[in-house]
Amino acid sequence: MDRQLAGSIVLGVALVPYLIEVFVQLRLQARFLAALPAPVRAALPRHPRNPWLACVGSTRFFFALWRCFRADADDDPGAVRTLKRRMRASLKREIVWAVGGASALLGLVSQGWRPPWP
Repeated sequence: MDRQLAGSIVLGVALVPYLIEVFVQLRLQARFLAALPAPVRAALPRHPRNPWLACVGSTRFFFALWRCFRADADDDPGAVRTLKRRMRASLKREIVWAVGGASALLGLVSQGWRPPWP
């Protein structure tokens, strides 16, 4: 097998779990926004009304959303607490998969592999 092709396959296999985790996070984020109480959601920076379109929100919105789910509040409903816990776990998995993909890329490049694109 060609070295370029083998390296591309290894990199693709290393990055697929990361991509899957990103899609899982998009689903969790939409469910989280839909479950948030109206006053909490209104306090977030401008974002689309439809929770499924929140992925196109601003950077400011995503930082505020991150601050919102990184810790449980005393007045959170049970469903929101569960979603916060799942979102934190998903973020940790995403970091692990990203480090794994970056390590695979670094290992391939150090072995002389170069991507077929410019």
